[in-house]
Amino acid sequence: MPWQHRARRAAQPAEPSADPAECRARALALLTGRDYASAELYEKLCVRFTLEAAAQAVAGLVEAGLLDDARYAEAKARAMQRARKSRLAAALALRGKGLTDEEIDAALDAAYAPDETGADPELDAARALVAGPYRAKLAAGRRDLVAAALARRGFPHRVIRQALDEAAEGEP
Repeated sequence: MPWQHRARRAAQPAEPSADPAECRARALALLTGRDYASAELYEKLCVRFTLEAAAQAVAGLVEAGLLDDARYAEAKARAMQRARKSRLAAALALRGKGLTDEEIDAALDAAYAPDETGADPELDAARALVAGPYRAKLAAGRRDLVAAALARRGFPHRVIRQALDEAAEGEP
């Protein structure tokens, strides 16, 4: 019946656990779902475990090679580049994961480097957005709205201008 109370979950223990083996097992369970940056995983573990147990678990995983911030940053940057994100948007997302500036710069340099033909991945992403989701606005003569939308996505002015100019040249 709708007015009956449903069984509640067992309440979280008021005191965090200090068991390093349990913390490591939880960290490994989290890593089976997806990759984490070390700072992100540490914060997640600190919810249930003491700071020392979480730090020990993260350090052990880094030492074992199961947690690598540089590898995580590069994979995340490449995924964001494939998702048509600007370099700035990717940098902000990586910074939110607790990565260092050096790791972020190295990952972005690798992901947003021009390919063998010399094409700029950021310009290609802006072109795809102009030709796709923003095509109707551009056809309606709202170049200003498209430029503003691309700027909000973090694309630099030179990229926005070039993508819009190329789209205008391609119109009949």
